[in-house]
Amino acid sequence: MARVNKHSAARMSPSNPLDLLVEKTKGKKNTARKTNGGKLKTTGGTATHCPLGIPGPVSTSVELSPAGALALPQSSQDSVLPAVVLPKKVRTGRPSSVQPGDLWCSLCGNGHASSVTCSKCGRSNCPGCIPELAGMEKEELDSCTYECPTCCGRRNIFYGLWKGDAPVFPQGMTIADTAKGDHGVRYKSSSVIVLEFIMASVAGKGTPALALHVQLQGFFSQNPQDLKYRCVPFDVDPSNLEPHREKVARVVNLLNRENFDQAILIVHTHSDKERGDLMYCGDGNTTSQSTGISDFFEKVIGPDLREYFQSRKYSMMVLAACGSVVRIPAAREELREVANSFKFADTFAFSEADLDPYRITPFIAEFVMNVLVTGRPSKDTVPAALSLSSTLHYTGVVHLQWTETGVEMERFERVHPTAQPNGGRFPLQCKICHAYRPWVVPKATKKRYNIKQVFKCGTKKCSGFLVVRRLKGYRPLPDRLDKIFAALISPP
Repeated sequence: MARVNKHSAARMSPSNPLDLLVEKTKGKKNTARKTNGGKLKTTGGTATHCPLGIPGPVSTSVELSPAGALALPQSSQDSVLPAVVLPKKVRTGRPSSVQPGDLWCSLCGNGHASSVTCSKCGRSNCPGCIPELAGMEKEELDSCTYECPTCCGRRNIFYGLWKGDAPVFPQGMTIADTAKGDHGVRYKSSSVIVLEFIMASVAGKGTPALALHVQLQGFFSQNPQDLKYRCVPFDVDPSNLEPHREKVARVVNLLNRENFDQAILIVHTHSDKERGDLMYCGDGNTTSQSTGISDFFEKVIGPDLREYFQSRKYSMMVLAACGSVVRIPAAREELREVANSFKFADTFAFSEADLDPYRITPFIAEFVMNVLVTGRPSKDTVPAALSLSSTLHYTGVVHLQWTETGVEMERFERVHPTAQPNGGRFPLQCKICHAYRPWVVPKATKKRYNIKQVFKCGTKKCSGFLVVRRLKGYRPLPDRLDKIFAALISPP
C-alpha cells in the first residue's frame, strides 16, 4: 500500500510523541463515548465562547475536522513544557516541622490520652510504643523534656526523656516492635475542608473529592468536626450571575464560621479543546458555553473564596478538566495566574485530551495523605505519589507550586523505553493492515531512554511504522530502584 504524503497531514497532539502512518479517514469524530451501561459519557469538546456576565449567542453545532492522514514529527514544541526524567519509586523526603502537639502518635498512627510531645518538633508518641512511659506519673513526665526518635536521629541511642542535660533512662528507652511508622513521619491534626465545584451535567457519585473525603475520615475519627466536605454544583446563566453568587456566598459564610486551617478545592468541569477555556453551563458538548480560565475563577469561584484560600495555612487546587488547559500556552499561563492570585500552595492539572477524572483519584489521595496528614514536603511527594498510582499512566500531570517569587511549573509524564517510549502510547492497532498490537521493539532498545526510534509493524507485507521522537529538554535523574520511569517536564 502506498504511503500518504506527509505534507498533507494533520499535526499530532503534543501529549503523544508517536508519529503514526495511517490512511485518511472520512466523517466526523464523535466527542462522546459509551460506558458499560450504554449511556453516552461526555468527554468535553468545543463550546461556544461566552465570557460570564455577557449574554451568549445561540449555540450551533460545530464541525470537527477529520482525523489526519499522517501525524507529523514534533518539529515545534511550543505547547509542550520541556522534559526531565525521574525513577518510578522515589523517596518522599523527611517531613517538615509544623505546629507542635500532634494528635496522633508518629510511631503507630493511633491517638492516646497519655501521649508525650517532642519538645523539638511537636511529634507525639504513646505509651504503647514507648513502654517506659506507661509506668510514669503525669507530674514526673511534666518535669522532663522529651526528644522523639526522629529528632534523636539514626544510629544514636534513644534516650527519650531528659532532666536538664541528663537522660532519665541512661541505658536508653525501648521502642516497641508494634511501632510501624516510617522514619520522620508525623500525623498532623489540622482541620481540613474539601470543597468541590462541579459542573451540574457531570455531577455524580464517586467523584475525586468525595473519594478523598471518605479516605481522610479514618484520620479524623477522634475529631470528625475537623474534616468537612462541601459540594457546589454549577450551571451558570451568563446573563444572570446573581443566583450563583448567592449560592457561593452561603458556602463562604459556612466556611468562615468553621475556620479550617487547610483547604482543598477540586474543580470538576469540561474544557474547550481549541482554546483551553473552562465550561460553566450545558452538557459538555455543543450546547455548552465556556470562558477563559481567569474569568471562570473570577465569576464561578469568586473573589470571596479567593480571599478565603489566601488566608489558609495551606491550600491546594485540583483542576479536573481535559488537557487543553495545559497543552495550549495561553490557557496554561492563565492557570499560572490563577494559582498565583489564589496563592494555592499546590495546583494540579492534567494533559490528557479526554481526561477521565475518576482515574486521578488514587494520585490525589496519595498526595493529600503525604502532605496534609503525614506532613511531607509537597515537592518531594509528587514523584512518589505518581509512582504509586497505577491508574494515572495514561495522562501527564502538571504541578504548579506557589512561592514568594512566583509560581513554579513542572509536568510529569510516565516514560518506559518499550511500553511508553518518550512518554507516548502505542496505538492498539496498525492503521494500514488493522493488526492488533503489532509493533516490533527494535533491538537494544529496552534500556535506552529519549532516543529517536522506529517501531515497525510485525505483520508480513505491511509498511506501517511508528516514529518516536526525542523529548526536548529531557534530562535524566538517578535511577534508584526501578526500570519504569516518569518524565518530569519543566518550563523553559
